[in-house]
Amino acid sequence: MGVSVRTLSVAGVICLLGGAGLATAAQSERVRPAPTTPAAVIAAPPVSDADRRAELNARLAQMIRDGKGGRLADPARRAQPAAPPRAAPARPRARPAVSVAPSREEPPGSIAPPTADPFARPSANRGGRYVAPRLDLATAPRIPDNDIECLTQAIYYEARNESEAGQAAVAEVVLNRSRHGGYPRSICAVVYQRNSKTCQFTFTCDGSIGRGQVNLTAWRRAERIAREVYDGRATAQLPKSAVNYHANYVRPSWGQRLERVRQIGAHIFYGSPLSGANPGAGEGETAAPPRQTGLIFVRNEALERAYALAMGRSEAPAEPAAASAGA
Repeated sequence: MGVSVRTLSVAGVICLLGGAGLATAAQSERVRPAPTTPAAVIAAPPVSDADRRAELNARLAQMIRDGKGGRLADPARRAQPAAPPRAAPARPRARPAVSVAPSREEPPGSIAPPTADPFARPSANRGGRYVAPRLDLATAPRIPDNDIECLTQAIYYEARNESEAGQAAVAEVVLNRSRHGGYPRSICAVVYQRNSKTCQFTFTCDGSIGRGQVNLTAWRRAERIAREVYDGRATAQLPKSAVNYHANYVRPSWGQRLERVRQIGAHIFYGSPLSGANPGAGEGETAAPPRQTGLIFVRNEALERAYALAMGRSEAPAEPAAASAGA
């Protein structure tokens, strides 16, 4: 009976402990949260950039209202020492100004240039080689009645490609001829003077007038120079005796009988005759004569006399003073 009671007591204690454990386990089961499943997670709505900027602006405005705006400013920089002023770069020395004469625009003239003739003969100069022009001495020229016009024509057709000094020198020759006793008194008569063999100024009888369109700028310049020389406003370059000239690519026969004065550009000017004659008034310009070729035999009287003495004759046979033959 006693054993039974202890056994029951032990069994009761075990039962009490077991019941307490089951109660604790049930309580822990009630406290443990239920496991979440993926279906129970709710996705948060996305935040846009505009919302972030609005939130940031609100925070900045609140900081400024709270007196914390200093945190938004950049930290103060240390004062840098002032840099020494740079010296101004040295300016290059100014070159002395070179006075350049402005190009003189020719004023409108009063002399009308010749009109182009569609039936005019072509020029005689071909390929840069001088060819003697064909002269028309049978057709009477149209001689202007204005001295300035004739002087302008002489300058333009004789020296329009020369310098102004060369053009003025041609005008001086025309004026010197009009004041010379061996030429006509009128300037137009001097320019258009001719004979049965040639004309004094080639452009008046070789078809140069009207052959092509006149360069208006060169024509106005020639007219201006003609007026300056005619009125005596141009400085004289030739003596009063200079009444002849020719281009440097021809060799007239009268060139050796005149005093050569000077050369301006492509023209050679001559003064007084060396022998007192007046060449040039009736002679034309020709191309340089060709060099003589072949052998030239000339009699030597001393050699003939010595040969006669050697042959035993007292005198050499009488023959002409000189003989020549071409071989």
